[in-house]
Amino acid sequence: MSIIIHPEYKRLKNKLSNLILECETLKFQICPELERRYLINFGILEFELYKKDVELAKLKRKLQLIQIQINHELEIDIDEINERLDEEFDEYEENIKKQMEELQNVLDGFPEKYLSKEDEKRLKLIYKQCVLKLHPDLNPNQTEYEKNLFLEINNAFKNGDLERLEALYYLIPNGEFDYVSDMDRLKELIENIESEISEIKAKYPYNKKELLSSDENIQAYKSELEYLIKQYGEEIRNYENRIGGLI
Repeated sequence: MSIIIHPEYKRLKNKLSNLILECETLKFQICPELERRYLINFGILEFELYKKDVELAKLKRKLQLIQIQINHELEIDIDEINERLDEEFDEYEENIKKQMEELQNVLDGFPEKYLSKEDEKRLKLIYKQCVLKLHPDLNPNQTEYEKNLFLEINNAFKNGDLERLEALYYLIPNGEFDYVSDMDRLKELIENIESEISEIKAKYPYNKKELLSSDENIQAYKSELEYLIKQYGEEIRNYENRIGGLI
């Protein structure tokens, strides 16, 4: 006896699978590529600007400490001031090192591997079929084998490895999936994933998509960063001269 699946259930399940595909594509394909492009174009400039910002703040604080000693008619003790600055700005210096390491790791971690539009379309199509058959939200009665297989499939999709994804697809056990889940649960899952997609699109790196949409936008922001770096450099020299005059 065959189970007659309600059309609304089929519609909801299909909508959920499409949303899962969209969400996974955002997380594993679109956002990593946007981040790679953003860092290639702006990462070094933004890092340099942050360094200048910390350097300027440190000089301002140094001038303040020198002025305090002068106001108290004390002999200027640069060693003491520098030691205090090192303590106060230790967290910033560590953050600079950490950011540089993270920037380098991210840039090194993106292989120059691209799929053709036809292969990318096939990658998504196969992954969608895998989602329908193996995703735990759509198939709660998974075996341990199916859970592990789906993890492998996710990794292949994340890495854009079409050949491996095709091979894994043929390892999915055959059989009829006649489990009819509660429609309210499907609606809840749909709402949750729609919310997750909205959150992804509202934050970095997806929120940089428009900035990266044209060479004009990219060049304009590069020019803005370069201008700010130059302005910081001039202000840093000004404070260095003021401090040199006092000493």
